[in-house]
Amino acid sequence: SSTTLGSSPGTLKPSEIATYSGYYIISANAALTSSINNSVLATASSPGQSNNVTDTSDDGDDSDGNTEDDVTVVEITPLPEIETTKTATTIDNNSNGIVDLGDTIVYTITVENKGNTSLSGLTLVDTLTDNNGLALSLSSGPIFTSASAGSSQGTLTLGETATYTASYTITQVAVDAGGTSNTVLATASSAGNTDDVTDTSDDGDDDDNNTTDDPTITSITASPGIEATKTATVLDNNGDSNTGAGDTIVYTITVQNTGGTSLSNISLNDVLTDGNGSSLSLTSGPIFVSNSASSAEGSLAVNEIGTYTATYTISSAVENTSSVNNRVTVTASSPGQSNNVTDVSDDGDDNDDNTEDDQTVVAIDAVPVLEVTKTASVTDNGDGYTGSGDVVNYVITIENKGNVTLSSLTVTDSLTDGNGDSLVMSNGPYFSGSDQGSAQGTLVAGETATFQAYYIISSAAAESGQISNIATATASSPGNSNDVSDQSDDGDDTDSNLVDDPTVTSMNPIPSIEVVKTVSTIDNNSNSLNDINDTVVYTITVNNTGNLLLTNVALTDVLTDGNGTALSLDAGPTFVSATDSSNSQILQIGGTSTFTATYTIAQNPAYSGIISNIVSVTANTSAGINVSDQSDDGDDSDGNTVDDPTTIQTSPRAMMEVTKTSSVVDTNGNGNNDQGDVIVY
Repeated sequence: SSTTLGSSPGTLKPSEIATYSGYYIISANAALTSSINNSVLATASSPGQSNNVTDTSDDGDDSDGNTEDDVTVVEITPLPEIETTKTATTIDNNSNGIVDLGDTIVYTITVENKGNTSLSGLTLVDTLTDNNGLALSLSSGPIFTSASAGSSQGTLTLGETATYTASYTITQVAVDAGGTSNTVLATASSAGNTDDVTDTSDDGDDDDNNTTDDPTITSITASPGIEATKTATVLDNNGDSNTGAGDTIVYTITVQNTGGTSLSNISLNDVLTDGNGSSLSLTSGPIFVSNSASSAEGSLAVNEIGTYTATYTISSAVENTSSVNNRVTVTASSPGQSNNVTDVSDDGDDNDDNTEDDQTVVAIDAVPVLEVTKTASVTDNGDGYTGSGDVVNYVITIENKGNVTLSSLTVTDSLTDGNGDSLVMSNGPYFSGSDQGSAQGTLVAGETATFQAYYIISSAAAESGQISNIATATASSPGNSNDVSDQSDDGDDTDSNLVDDPTVTSMNPIPSIEVVKTVSTIDNNSNSLNDINDTVVYTITVNNTGNLLLTNVALTDVLTDGNGTALSLDAGPTFVSATDSSNSQILQIGGTSTFTATYTIAQNPAYSGIISNIVSVTANTSAGINVSDQSDDGDDSDGNTVDDPTTIQTSPRAMMEVTKTSSVVDTNGNGNNDQGDVIVY
């Protein structure tokens, strides 16, 4: 740039000084070094020579102990810096293609000396948390693996990178949180300092818009899942070897956490129905029993199984259906969610071609049962007692007491009198309906069909004392023919006979007989008086007023005059006629027989002023019951309506008759009535 004696560039006079200048802009790489070192070699030629004079520059500082030819050094200001990067890869230990429980996260940590000074005392502090900020612990590491320039652990030369590794095997806590967050803090010392250089790791992904100090995040796939299974066993409480009324179904419910997260707030909603779809209520439960990994009730760790139990005692009504059907819906919450995991129970039997969500069915054994009841009522014919002419009305109810539908239902009726003789129904049995609407001949489980019949009581049946009726119902269960039957019960369990007793209608045994004697006279002498030689004609009617056949009918007649003197009938009583197949000695129920008798009035009875006649009748029933009656006169207007004698008033006539007779005593014995004989008057 100049010379002290004015020489042109390249020429120097003795003692002349030439001055040059130059500059260097420190590059980024050079800045990472400790100094910029510069020396210049000056070469010149003396007269007659060529480049025979040289010198290497000195830095002009002789206080540094180097007085000549020492490099001019410009020291770089120390800027210690490190950069830490942590990346993560995963090992799919369970080979399910997702990052989940049990997989291993492998962390690679690189610490690069980005400054311009060597570093020593390098240490790492690792912080691992789940996505909820809960602290986790590394399974291993950080472990030093290498340094790019060969430095030993803890030392980094300029631009050197040290590599470390660490690992974490994913636990349930991390799964529940949905991932892990990992950072490492690297600390080192520059020359003359202690722990003056630090850096928090970056995840190595600058595409996430966070280029520095962002944690290394590993997302964990946590698919919650739950599976409910319900199995059933039956306690045969009544020991009949059938599944039916009174037996207890014991349900075992297992709830397994099949997902990748823990579950909480587990609840069970049980639906129980019979074979007709009608809702039922469990007898007990569901009741929590245990958890296989000892979690508290309502919580399940991954793969843990919770066990519950419930019971149902089969009722009589349910027995009449084909089955008891049960399913349970399980609901749970995964971390951070509410009631987001559900499952409907399976029956645990995958051999039924339904491998999931099929209800648990307990089949009720087919038990075909009929129960026949026949009741009777009597329509009275107005006489106030049960007997001939009354109508016995029968109502036959046939109930399907089993649990299967019955078909081909028929009713056979047996009607007998008190002697065991067969009778014939006046009408029926005929079908009158069923309480569930099935057609005649069919009964669904629990259904009752009604049949009706009636019998008009005959005299013979009434005489036997009772009418006995039995109905037998026969039906077919599915796949069978006429395999179900029952004989009727009378519907009265107070008679100490609870099953299959005949329906008996008892007759009121009222044997009764009534005799009436009326009188008329034949005025033989035509004097318009009831007097001597007139004929008294008696008409006797005997009526069976009871409800039993009467036999051995006999009449006893008592005839007296006004002085009480016994008289005798001229004729009779003589049988005349009868009604209703009755005769002189047999009276059908309601039958009447007629007799007649006569008496010719003698003088003394005529003089007595009255002739009184009473007839007594006796008879008996086939059971040996005796009946009797004394005649009434048939005139109730006399104020005496029963058992009054039949009388007639007689008219006595005052008269005298003198009779003289004679006989001869032949005193002289000559055989002639002559002198001397005695006439006796």
